[in-house]
Amino acid sequence: MLERFLGYLEGIRRASKHTIEAYRRDLESWAEFCRKYHQFDPLESPETWRRATATQLRAWLSLYERANTRARKVAAIRRMDRFLHQVCGEKGLSWRPSSPRQPHSLPKALPEAQLMASLEALESLPADFSTIRDWLLIELMYGCGLRRSEAVQLRLSHIYREEIHILGKGNKWRVLPLYPRLIQLIERYLPMRNSLSPKHDFLLCTEKGAPLYPRAVHRIVRQRLGTHPHALRHSFATHLLMRGANVQAVRDLLGHETVATTQKYLALTPAEVKAAYKKFHPRA
Repeated sequence: MLERFLGYLEGIRRASKHTIEAYRRDLESWAEFCRKYHQFDPLESPETWRRATATQLRAWLSLYERANTRARKVAAIRRMDRFLHQVCGEKGLSWRPSSPRQPHSLPKALPEAQLMASLEALESLPADFSTIRDWLLIELMYGCGLRRSEAVQLRLSHIYREEIHILGKGNKWRVLPLYPRLIQLIERYLPMRNSLSPKHDFLLCTEKGAPLYPRAVHRIVRQRLGTHPHALRHSFATHLLMRGANVQAVRDLLGHETVATTQKYLALTPAEVKAAYKKFHPRA
């Protein structure tokens, strides 16, 4: 039953390998819990799936401290239940698994002046391969709003003169413009990259010519900026919206599924609200 569900996600829903493996881990963990403590396997058949109770689910979730981890596991249960009902034509659970309430937290964007100063500092360093590569990585993630996974998967064949094509979540493509400084930086980096004779098509490389990997991205951004990679994506969205960009346009640039996901970046401090009022209201 599990393999049929995962095959459906891969073949019909075109889910990424990362998503499929996450569903596999969560559902296998749920099955292991039920076998150990309640003597049945919910993944054995639709009949055994329906034996699970809300109390059992809450007991399983209580093993995990983080609210977002619990929410992800509930999402796996709900997705599997929907698959059984809508795709297989089977009865699902008689109760609806509910996600635990997660603490509200706003994305942490870097102050614009601080980020510009950090980029200028990179520009002033000796122009060796690591410096140019790190600078390019940060410019791509901030200038185009890339996820860490999207940055390391960017290929030479996805780069055009004034735009890049990004394969994001759900295997969906989006086209992002390149600004002149970023175009110049790519042109400056490519001869350095090619001198390493890499045997792959990925844009970003290690010093040995291998494809850059996610943990290296985390280390680079931490060393160069003192923050985590996703803060650059947060900064991309926040700075655009604070300067008056259309929410729908920012949503398309980020590759969000819904506008509601993008709107979380619209939360402003009281001082910012006051400044916006004074600047834009006709009576202010």
